[in-house]
Amino acid sequence: MDNTIQTFNANGVTLHFSKTGSGQPLIFIPGSVSDYRTWTNIQSHFTDSYECYLISRRFQFPGKYPLGGVSSVAANTNDIAAFIKEMELSPAAIIGHSFGGYVALNVAIQYPELVKYVVAEEPFFAPALAKNPKNPLELLSLMFKNFKAGKSFARLGMKGFDPTLKALAKGDTTTAQKTFIVGVTNGKKTPSTLDELTRLQLADNIAALAGEDPFNNTIKMDDLQKIKCPTLLISGTESPYVFQYINEQLNKFIRQSQLVSFINAGHWIHIDQADKYAVTVTDFLKR
Repeated sequence: MDNTIQTFNANGVTLHFSKTGSGQPLIFIPGSVSDYRTWTNIQSHFTDSYECYLISRRFQFPGKYPLGGVSSVAANTNDIAAFIKEMELSPAAIIGHSFGGYVALNVAIQYPELVKYVVAEEPFFAPALAKNPKNPLELLSLMFKNFKAGKSFARLGMKGFDPTLKALAKGDTTTAQKTFIVGVTNGKKTPSTLDELTRLQLADNIAALAGEDPFNNTIKMDDLQKIKCPTLLISGTESPYVFQYINEQLNKFIRQSQLVSFINAGHWIHIDQADKYAVTVTDFLKR
C-alpha cells in the first residue's frame, strides 16, 4: 500500500485518501470496482493549480468489505459531505466516475453549499432509468421512451449486474470480475485484457460491489434542479449506450450543465484517453 495514504473516519467507516498539490480543493471519487488508484494517471495534470484528494470510498482498497456492509448512494454522499466539512474544503470541485459520479451529483443536490463544480463521468444515475429495475413494466416504459436505451439497460443487467451479484452471493469473485467487465464493456473486454492497474483494482474491490445498489434511493429527476453549480457531464461512445442516455437526461435537468462525448472511449474515459480527459476537465474548471 502507498505509505502516503491517510485515513478519515466518517459515519462509522474509514475512508482512505491521498493528498497532493496545492490550490483549490479538488476531490476525486472512484466508481465501483475502483479506488483512489484509478486517478493516479491523471493527477499530475491538476496538482499545479489544485489541492487534489484521491479518495477510496467506504470498503474500497485498502479497506475491506464487511459481509452485509452498506455502501448506498446516501451513505457515500454523507461520507463525502463529512469529509469536505471536517477537512474544511468547502466549496470544493468534485470529479466522480460511474457510481462515484452518482455520488458526486447527489452531494451537489443534498449539500449545494459544499460544491463549487461537478464533473460526472458516465454517472450511473439510476433515477434516469427506473425506480425498480426488476419491474418489467418499468423496463417496458423505458423501451417506449428510448428503445435503444431500454435494450442497453436490459443487457447491462442480464450480462453484467445480475450474474455478478449472484456470483458474489456464492463467494465466487473470479466469475463476478468477468461478468462485471463483460457487462460494462459490452463484451469488448475481460479482466485479462484490462490495463494492469484497473485489473488490480477490480480484484481488490469486486467484493464491495455487493454493498452497492444504485436503485436503493429516494432521489427524483427533479432533484437535479437543486444543483446550483456548473456541471460537466462526460460520456464515452464505446460504453453501453445506457450511460450516454443517462447523461442526455441529466443535461436536460441540470441548469448549468455541459455534455461532452469522447469518441472511441469506453466506460473508464479517464484511463482510455487520459490526456484529453485532463485537458477537457481543466478547461471546464478554469472557465
